[in-house]
Amino acid sequence: MTGKTTSVPAFVRRAFVSDIMTWHYETPDRFALHLEHDRNLIPWMATRGINAFSYIRHQRDSRFKIDELLPLYREYGIASEYGGHVLPLLLPRDRFAANPEFFPLGADGKRNPRGNMCTSNDAAIALVREGAVRYISENPECALLHIWGADVRQGAWCRCGQCSRLSPQRQYMKVVNAIAAALAESPAGGTPVAYLAYHDTIDPVLDLKPLPNVSFEWAPRERCYSHAIDDRACPVNRRYLESLNRYIEIFDGRGHVFEYYADAILFGGLGVVTPAIIVRDLRAYRALGIAGVSCLTFGAYSMLAYPVNLETFARATHSPDFDPDATIADVAAQRHPRCAPAMADAYRTIARASALILDLSGDVMRPSLDTTGAADRIRDLRLAHDILGEAAAAADHILGTVRDELTLAERSVWQYGREVIGGIADYIEATSLCGDERRRRGEQAIVVIGEAIQHVRGIDLSLKGTWGAYDIEWVRNLGLAALRRRFGGLDT
Repeated sequence: MTGKTTSVPAFVRRAFVSDIMTWHYETPDRFALHLEHDRNLIPWMATRGINAFSYIRHQRDSRFKIDELLPLYREYGIASEYGGHVLPLLLPRDRFAANPEFFPLGADGKRNPRGNMCTSNDAAIALVREGAVRYISENPECALLHIWGADVRQGAWCRCGQCSRLSPQRQYMKVVNAIAAALAESPAGGTPVAYLAYHDTIDPVLDLKPLPNVSFEWAPRERCYSHAIDDRACPVNRRYLESLNRYIEIFDGRGHVFEYYADAILFGGLGVVTPAIIVRDLRAYRALGIAGVSCLTFGAYSMLAYPVNLETFARATHSPDFDPDATIADVAAQRHPRCAPAMADAYRTIARASALILDLSGDVMRPSLDTTGAADRIRDLRLAHDILGEAAAAADHILGTVRDELTLAERSVWQYGREVIGGIADYIEATSLCGDERRRRGEQAIVVIGEAIQHVRGIDLSLKGTWGAYDIEWVRNLGLAALRRRFGGLDT
C-alpha cells in the first residue's frame, strides 16, 4: 500500500501586498468597486496557496487595514499583515511644535516634521514604542508588523550630532529593535517585526544586530527585470544579490523578499509578461533559504495587465520547479477559453517586448539619458514598440471572431504600452539634438506619452479597477512632469 505524500511549499510565507490608499476608502463608490474585486481575488489567492496579505500604509492614510475584508481573509486562512511606511505616523507630526527635538535634523541644520525621527532622542523612541504596542494590542490579528521609514531617497534620517555618527541602516535598526523589544515584553507576545531593506537601506552594514523577532524584508525595486536575480552577467542584479546574501548572514537567515512583478507604477502601467524571470528568481530565493516572498499588486489593474506574472508567482511560491511557458498557456485557457492558443501566442509576444523594455531597469517612465549606449536603447525600444503592435494586431484578429470585454481591455493596455514606448524612444533620441529642434522633438515625445492614456480611459471600470480608473492619472501626471524636468528647458 502506498503511503500518502504531501508537498511542502517552497516558502512558508507567500504573500500579496497592496498600498491601502488604492482602495479609495474615503469615496464610497470607488471603495465599493475595489471591494467587489477583492471578493473574487481572495478566493483566487487561497486556491493558489497564497497565505498572507499585507497592507502598506502611507502618511496620508487614515487606515491601517480594510476591516470589511477581515472575515473573508479568516474564512480562507489568509493572514493579515499591517504597517508600511508608518514610522512617521508612530511619531505624530503634530508634536513638532512642542517637541521639535523629536524630529530629524536636515542638511540645512534645522529640525523639520518631515522624514523619520531623531533616533538619539529617548523620549521620541519611547513614543514610537508605545504607539506600536498600542496598535498591536488593538489589532491582535496582525501576523507581521512592517515598520518602514519614509518612502524617500536620502534625507529622511536625522543628521544631528549624535545621529550623524550612525548610518541610515543603524538609525533604522535602532528604532526597529526598540519596537521589537517592546512587543516582546508586551501581552502581544512578540509579534515579529520587519526591517525594510529598500532605497537607502538596501545595502547592509555588518553590525546591525537585529533582535530575534526581527526579520529583514528585502525590496530590490531598482533591480533589472529582464534578467533573473542570480544572472551573473547582469551587473545590476549581481550587486543586488550580493546585498541579499549579506542580509541573510546578518539576520541568520530570517528574511523575506518583496518583489515587484505586478507593480503598475514601476512598469508605467504597461502590460508585462516575465514568467521565466519569476520562476528563476524564486528558485534562487529558495536555494538561499528565504522563508517568505511577497509580490506588490495594484488590485484589478494588476490582474488585467500582469495575469501571467501573478499566476506564475503564486505557483512558484509553492514550487518553482515547472516550465514557465506552461503558465502562459494555462492563463490563456483560464481567461480566454474560446481563443486560448491565440491569446497564449499574444502573451508570448508581450514577453518578447518585455525583455527589451525592462532591460532599461528602474521605472519605465524614468529612462536612462546616459549617452553611452543610447543608440542601442532607442533601437530596443523601437523594436519593442513594433512587437507590441503585433500583440495588439493579434488581439484585433481575435476580436474579429470572439468579441469580449477582457480581450478588448488587454488590447487597450498593449496599445497604451506601444504608444508610451514609442514616445520614450523619441524622448531619448531628442536629447541628442540641439536648440529649437531638441525642444520641439522633446515636447512632441512627451505629448505622445501623455495622450496614450486614452487607451486606458476606455477600458471597462470593473476590469481596470480603482487604480486603472483613478490612480494611473496622478501617477501619469507625475511621470510627465518628471520627464520635462529631466529633459531640461521644457515648460511644465
